[in-house]
Amino acid sequence: MDNLQATVEVIRSRIGHRIEQVGSRIDSIEQRLRDLKREKLGRCRKHLPEGTGRYSVGCVDIMSDHTVNGTFTRVYYPIEKRDIYKCQMLWPLWLPRKQYAKGYVYFRRRNVKMFSKIFNWLGGDVYVPAVWQATLLRGGANFPVIIFSHGLGGNRTSNTTLCCEWASHGNIVAAIEHRDGSASMTMTFRQYCNHDNDMSSSNNMQHQKERLHRDHSFTEEWLYYERQENEIDYEIRNKQVHMRAEECIRLLNLLESMNSSEEDVHNVLSHRFDISQFRGRLDLSRAAIAGHSFGGSTTIATLSKDKRFKVGVVLDGWMLPLEKPLYDEVTQPVLFVNMETFQWKSNVKDMYTLIEKGLGQADRKLLTIRGTCHQSVTDFQFVVNAALGIFMGLRNKLDPFVAMDTINAASLGFLSKHLDLKYDEYTEKFLEEKK
Repeated sequence: MDNLQATVEVIRSRIGHRIEQVGSRIDSIEQRLRDLKREKLGRCRKHLPEGTGRYSVGCVDIMSDHTVNGTFTRVYYPIEKRDIYKCQMLWPLWLPRKQYAKGYVYFRRRNVKMFSKIFNWLGGDVYVPAVWQATLLRGGANFPVIIFSHGLGGNRTSNTTLCCEWASHGNIVAAIEHRDGSASMTMTFRQYCNHDNDMSSSNNMQHQKERLHRDHSFTEEWLYYERQENEIDYEIRNKQVHMRAEECIRLLNLLESMNSSEEDVHNVLSHRFDISQFRGRLDLSRAAIAGHSFGGSTTIATLSKDKRFKVGVVLDGWMLPLEKPLYDEVTQPVLFVNMETFQWKSNVKDMYTLIEKGLGQADRKLLTIRGTCHQSVTDFQFVVNAALGIFMGLRNKLDPFVAMDTINAASLGFLSKHLDLKYDEYTEKFLEEKK
C-alpha cells in the first residue's frame, strides 16, 4: 500500500513538472508573439485591423455634388491581393481631416479647443490598411454592393474596420456620410464668388463642377452635428431617419450610374481617380444595406422604401425614430446584431415586432453578443488602449478583435445566405454552429 502511494506521488510529481514545462513553453510562445507584434508595429504605421478576406482593399472618397444635396461616400472595394504592409505609404488616415476630431468632441459636448487636440493626439496618426485610390480588381465576377449608414455623431470613416473586412471578402462597400445634421462633422463646398448669371442651367452646373479643380471660387464649408434640445425627440429623429433613407437611395442611384456605360459620374473631390473602372462591375441585383445605431433604423426605413435592397443588417439598432406602420412595408430579410450593454426592453420589443411581422415570409433573426458595448461596432475601440477604452466606454469585457470578428462572422454569414455569396471556412462554420 505504501509502495502504491509512493508510486502515485511520483506520478503526480512528474505530471505536475510536465504541466509546469508546458505552461512555461506556452508563456514563452506568447511572449515571442508579443515581441514579434511589437517588432512589426515598430516598423509599421499605427493602423486599424486589416481585412481577413481573400482580397486586399482599396478605397476612395466620392462626392457627387458640392452642396448638401450631393452624396458623399467612402467606397471600399476589392483589389488584387498584396502585402498590405508594403503599401503603407499609400494608406489613408482614419481621420481624413483634423476637423473630424473637432466634430467628435463637439458631439460629446466637450471643450472643442482643448479636447480636439487630445483626440487628434490619440487618433490623428491612425491609418487605414487599404490602398488609397487603387485599381479595382480586374476580371472575375461582378461584386455585390453594401451601403453602410453610420450612427448618431458618426461619419463615413467611423466604421472603417467593418467596411474593410466586408470589402476584403469581395463586396463593394459604400459608407455614406449623412447630411441631415446627424453626422459629427461633414464637408461641403460653398461658392463665394458668382461668375455666372444663370446658376440653374445644366451647362452652368457642369461648369461649376469643373471650376472646383482649377480656381478658388469655392471654399470648404464644415458642418457640425446639429444639437437638439431633446436628443431623443421622436418628431425630429423620425424626420431625420426618412432623410437618411432618401440619402441611401440616392447613393444606390449613384452606384447604378457608376455601373452604367451610358452615364459619366463626376467626382467633385478628384479628377485623378478613374470612376469608369466600376462600369459593369457592380452586381446591383445583390444590393444590401447595413447600419449602426441610428444607421440601424435608417436601414429599416430604407428597406421599406426601396425593394432594390434585398437584405438588411442592423447593428445595435436604435428603433425610436421609426413609426410602427412602417414595419408592415419591410418585406426583406433582416438580421439584428445587438451589443450587451446598450439595449433596453422597449427597443428590443420593437425589434421583435418587426421579426414577428416577417414570420413565414422573410428571414428575421436577432442575436446578442455578450461582453460588448455600443462602440464595439466602431473603430474607437482600436484607437485607444484597453484601460482608456474601458474608462471612456469604448470597449467592454470582450476583446475588441473577438467582438469585431463575431460581428463580421454573423453579418457576412447572413449576407451570404441571402445574396448567394461564398465566404471563408470560418464563416461557414459559424453559420453551421448557429443552425
